[in-house]
Amino acid sequence: MTVQAATAPTHRTRAQIVRDMVEIRLAVNEAGQDIATVLTENGVDVSAVDWTQVFPHWLIACVDEHVIGCCQVAISKPFGYVEFMFVRPEVPAKLKAVALRKLIIQSMATLHAAGCQYVGGVVEKGNRKFSNVLENLNFRRTYTADVYVKRLR
Repeated sequence: MTVQAATAPTHRTRAQIVRDMVEIRLAVNEAGQDIATVLTENGVDVSAVDWTQVFPHWLIACVDEHVIGCCQVAISKPFGYVEFMFVRPEVPAKLKAVALRKLIIQSMATLHAAGCQYVGGVVEKGNRKFSNVLENLNFRRTYTADVYVKRLR
């Protein structure tokens, strides 16, 4: 094989191009407001939250330097948790699916590297599509519950 043949450009499918558009990053504190925007656009009330300290607990999904998705990764043992996994509503369905899948995979890798044995998270009861995605990745439903939150002051 010649050098030219080894370096010749190869054809990339549309799926590969979309997949490669999404980059997962560890959020720095400056990304806090972008995370808040993603959550707000998905109906999560974050109006009273200080978003200046998000590092190292959040992952962000970016396309062309723009934050399109996020999730919070909470390391604890033996169960680690992934919460607030959202993608901006206006993102096209295929790009949204890629971003969610990459966020799931990176959050699991982060928890595994930290020594967690399991990953847990809460999925809205009516979100059957996302539940199906998780079940296809061998996640199992453990119980149904209401989720409560209280501001600490």
